[in-house]
Amino acid sequence: MNEIVELIRRRACLAESRDAELVAHAVLRTLSERISPEAAASLAAQLPSELAEDLRPGGGPVEGGFELADFVERIAERGNLTDPEALHRAGVVLDVLSRETVHVADEVWDVLPEPLRQLVEAERLRVA
Repeated sequence: MNEIVELIRRRACLAESRDAELVAHAVLRTLSERISPEAAASLAAQLPSELAEDLRPGGGPVEGGFELADFVERIAERGNLTDPEALHRAGVVLDVLSRETVHVADEVWDVLPEPLRQLVEAERLRVA
């Protein structure tokens, strides 16, 4: 099990590493739909190959806004989660990624909906 998945598992209070992997994949696939190919490639280069693959096919940013409800709904569908579970776990994944990779905040932060940024900040303060 890789270190990032283990951090996600512990921080999200998940019993199984498979659950942490599933939510990590869901978040990364959703991000790949919203960030530039350059940002996706930069983030992918810093992740284990099994997670990096979720970012490689990204076609770049989708036109229009990036609403929190849409983000959460996509993660919930991909991770077979309720919306509250998806929201909480996405915050954990994004916080872990921002701590464990270089420049993630610079490349990804701007595309996140403001409420999700606040969730990540709250998660960061909770752990600090």
